[in-house]
Amino acid sequence: MEPEQPPERDGSVSDFAAGPFRRLMAALIDDFFVLLILVFWPLIFLLLVWWLFVLGRGQTPGKQLAGIFAVRRDGSRFGWGRMFIRENFRLLFWIVTFGFALIVDGALILLRKDRRSVTDLVAGSVIVYVPSG
Repeated sequence: MEPEQPPERDGSVSDFAAGPFRRLMAALIDDFFVLLILVFWPLIFLLLVWWLFVLGRGQTPGKQLAGIFAVRRDGSRFGWGRMFIRENFRLLFWIVTFGFALIVDGALILLRKDRRSVTDLVAGSVIVYVPSG
């Protein structure tokens, strides 16, 4: 069984835009892992390895479990470096705004037709869901 892959470039990547609930689920999963590590700090090595592994595919652990990917607006894959920058910008944005960014991101995801958050707009990404099968 092959792992799921983001859609190929076909110019209609917004048709695959992940919905707000799937994106929220991925974010909550990622936050749960961070909380788990704060409590059980020796697990940080395992999460770091997993995080680095899936980052190269345009995912975080939460995105992987939710079946969603970060891709460029033209549908091409996000590489490890670009995904690393995207996720660190998101974290910094949320920290600097004391979590208010979560509300802004959520509102944009709900209100924009292409379901892009502030992080997506800055990074040039679209979060897509690719159904398996």
